Amino acid sequence: MKVFYTAIVLIIGCILAIQGSINTQLTTYLKHPLQGALVNFLVGFVSLVVINILFRTQTPDWGYVKTAPWYLFIGGTLGALFVSSIIFFIPRIGVSTVLAASIAGQLIAASIIDHFGFFGLAVHPISGGRIAGVLLLIAGIFLIQRY
Repeated sequence: MKVFYTAIVLIIGCILAIQGSINTQLTTYLKHPLQGALVNFLVGFVSLVVINILFRTQTPDWGYVKTAPWYLFIGGTLGALFVSSIIFFIPRIGVSTVLAASIAGQLIAASIIDHFGFFGLAVHPISGGRIAGVLLLIAGIFLIQRY
């Protein structure tokens, strides 16, 4: 099952490249990366409302929402920062470089999160293989940028 899930996530990674490219083109019509990100999130919000209606999910119980630690709500802000940054940097350094660098950054942060079990997640210690994988990806960034 892990291989199947990994294949799905690989496809989702392809979608990120398409999303960044489309958002960058949208920005050429809107004249500012932040406007492109805003429209992206508005469309995403409407899409999520429709998906929740189709799947007949319940409205979040705000009593439970209020009990969550404050830092759990910065995910939307981090997503906005990511999407805005992607839109800004793609025309300057290209889709491949942007996504390779963002994936390397994600792996560095993920390795630290895994190693220490931050956010209540299971601990997965950093290993030599994981470090080598991150270093190879960083080397890949330089190759992608150079060629």
